[in-house]
Amino acid sequence: MTIDVAATDANGRPVTDLEPSDFDLREGVTPLPIESARMVRVGSGSQTEPSRVIQTADDERLAAGQDESRLFAIFLDEYHVAGGAETERVREVLTRFVDRDVSPRDLVVVMKPLDSILAIRLTRDRDAARRAIASFDGRRDDYAPRNAYERDYIAAMPSRIDAARAQVVLSAINALAVHLGSLTDRRKTLIVATESMGRADHRRGQAPLPTLDTIIRSASRSNVAVYPFDPREAIVDDPAAEGLRRLAEDTDGRAIAFDAEPGLRGIAADSSAYYLVSFRPPHPDDGEFRELQVRVKRAGVSARARTVYWTASPDEALRTAMIARANEPKPVVPLEPAPHASLLIRPWFGVSRGEGGRTRVTFVWEPAARVPGDRVRRAVSKLVFQARSSDGTMLFDGPVAPTGPAAIDEPPATIRVVFDMPPGRLRVRMSIQDVASTVIEEDVRELSVRDLKGEVAIGSLGVLRARNAREFRALDAGAAAPVASREFSRTERLLIRFTAYGDAGAAPAVSAKLLDQMGHTMRALDVASAASIDHAIDLPLAGLAPGAYAIEVTATSGGREAMERLAFRVIF
Repeated sequence: MTIDVAATDANGRPVTDLEPSDFDLREGVTPLPIESARMVRVGSGSQTEPSRVIQTADDERLAAGQDESRLFAIFLDEYHVAGGAETERVREVLTRFVDRDVSPRDLVVVMKPLDSILAIRLTRDRDAARRAIASFDGRRDDYAPRNAYERDYIAAMPSRIDAARAQVVLSAINALAVHLGSLTDRRKTLIVATESMGRADHRRGQAPLPTLDTIIRSASRSNVAVYPFDPREAIVDDPAAEGLRRLAEDTDGRAIAFDAEPGLRGIAADSSAYYLVSFRPPHPDDGEFRELQVRVKRAGVSARARTVYWTASPDEALRTAMIARANEPKPVVPLEPAPHASLLIRPWFGVSRGEGGRTRVTFVWEPAARVPGDRVRRAVSKLVFQARSSDGTMLFDGPVAPTGPAAIDEPPATIRVVFDMPPGRLRVRMSIQDVASTVIEEDVRELSVRDLKGEVAIGSLGVLRARNAREFRALDAGAAAPVASREFSRTERLLIRFTAYGDAGAAPAVSAKLLDQMGHTMRALDVASAASIDHAIDLPLAGLAPGAYAIEVTATSGGREAMERLAFRVIF
């Protein structure tokens, strides 16, 4: 949290060489840890500075960060200032303040109760500020509507009109204080020309409405000093005057009365030299009121600062964090190529249960068969495989050699990829290369990795092929990787391996059958258990005619059933 502190010597001159250790901030008797103290000085600026209007919030922040700029806001409460002499006094005093105490480099805005906070423009154009002040017309006790809003929403008996006007004024001043706080961490000055802000309802239905305490809280958090200016010649037993004095004292401002000269000069002096002191509140964000005492340890130096502060409420802290996250620059995500399934390769993705509720994914691939007469296609030698989960986590990145019959004799270092991931989306990118490691084509696809946590489930059916008895013995020993191809000759022998999962880890009852291309059952297949939950099907193809077939595996456990089907073709 940051507050501004004015430090002066015995002659009232600013002391500019204080360090953080020179300040003592306390809440009651509890010292508050000081994080930093920074001196801010603003001068009168160049008299030849061209006037301009600050058009956007970014420009406002940029301008507010310049050393020669101070921020002044003037709120003209036309609902609570009488016409005639009081109105003329407001115009005269504030015009004199703009002409004499606001430098060409300072930024100023003039606002009235019904002005939109979205239309606020901080400006260095003194003529614009003078015109806005000259148009001020006090309307206390004058209830005649002057625009459509007043006719539609502030039209009733005088007591109801007074309550509505008071609520408009309180809401506008609170919004203005919050807006000023969004521009810079420096001290901001808010002059409120009013005789009394009146009494307003605290709630509308279930929604709380701004009050005087709300304004004090917003101004304290925004480092806005409020200077109420009452233009009446005499103030006798007015309870509203006490509220305005509290508004000034609790925000480190000053109440300005009929004799305005000392107060006007004090406004300029207060905003010209001060320290920004940051401290860490010892309380959680609970939205509570805290008293604050500030002093300077150096002898002969006095300090002046606000006497209260508020911590943010949990709702406000959450809202601030959400807004900060929304305003954070979005991370730059490199563009991914569009999905594309290459015809140069045959990939296979198998799934089984992994550890910790994850799914284990196995990947192998083979070059696709060349089409007779195709002289353009280059021979595929290897590919570089990348796999990412839905949150961008890299699961595998590296070269993978093809599998198949030729790989059984001398398997390369990386012939299959195995990794665990949470069930969900899997994005795969494969750079297909020739023997010279030149990229021929990119294969990009998104897959849905299923969850195998049910009472009964079957992992993917992996196919291993053998051309002779020696190769089949190697398959049975578990040395070979599954193949991606689903086209085989009648001279080959297939070994289909899979895992079935039952309720509470028990082995389910597993059966399998061979189907023809119409889905009719040809015969039952024997299922051998290689382990407690691993299964294998030995299928010689010599007795099958060329055509399309399928193997259907069914697992039953605890009254539940799961089925997995594998389609393949015998070509000769």
